[in-house]
Amino acid sequence: MAKVVVVGSINMDLVFRTAKRPDLGETVKGIDFNQFPGGKGANQGVAAARLGAEVYMVGKVGKDPYGQELLNCLKREGVNTEKVKYGQKSTGLANIVVDEQGQNTIITIEGANGEVNPEDIDEELFSQGDIALFQLEIPIETVVHGVKLAKKRGATVILDPAPVRELPLEIYQYIDIIKPNEGEALALTKEGDIQSAAAWLINKGVKKVVITLGEKGAVLFAENLQKEFPAPKVSVVDTTAAGDSFSGALALALSKGEELEKAIQFATKVGSITVTKLGAQSSLPTLAQVQG
Repeated sequence: MAKVVVVGSINMDLVFRTAKRPDLGETVKGIDFNQFPGGKGANQGVAAARLGAEVYMVGKVGKDPYGQELLNCLKREGVNTEKVKYGQKSTGLANIVVDEQGQNTIITIEGANGEVNPEDIDEELFSQGDIALFQLEIPIETVVHGVKLAKKRGATVILDPAPVRELPLEIYQYIDIIKPNEGEALALTKEGDIQSAAAWLINKGVKKVVITLGEKGAVLFAENLQKEFPAPKVSVVDTTAAGDSFSGALALALSKGEELEKAIQFATKVGSITVTKLGAQSSLPTLAQVQG
């Protein structure tokens, strides 16, 4: 089985649960508070590791208690952290407010994630057939550099373009699979619907486009192809890590040699299970839970 190399963010998530998310200038009473390991990169790495992948993490944390706790969490999950370094800034944080419907609003402080530099990515980490997984919570120039290195070494490159940021057009030719949600796809391409957004991305050089649609599942687009993958019906508790679990599951399945369509089916099921629990990494299922 090929390994999964995740280049991305490592955060501590501070989660406030409330009946109603506050409007501007409004104070609301919360239900409870929890602290969870998070960050899109770390979430996706842990998601893949829990499902059985060999995962290597590239990123940075601060020299503070949060940073040490996050490193320990990654190690306990079986994620290789040899390429996780200490930055000069504090560990990245995310303030997450979740309402009774499981919908959330998130404010992130990038901290040490903003110090992940191109030089922090070791070319030798990528091998032929590996899966390289990137997001956009670290500097864009680092993502572009990493994508090029991974592609040069023969890895399959997956980009989860979240949070949405303007990308240099040159990056798209190096991406095998791009995995935005519907809102991200439209914002990234400035198109009005997902079909037009997918066509735009493919025209720029992306090989495959997988757009997630929340409770509706996902859609795969490629040259002359559009295929829908419905999601199982579940009771939603917290959607925080749904996209991250999908990306991690997709990477795991592809690392095992699964065909893309089968990998998307699997990832859709994993994402549906994730939203039934509170928290980011705390909600990510094991392979036994997915198969059970």
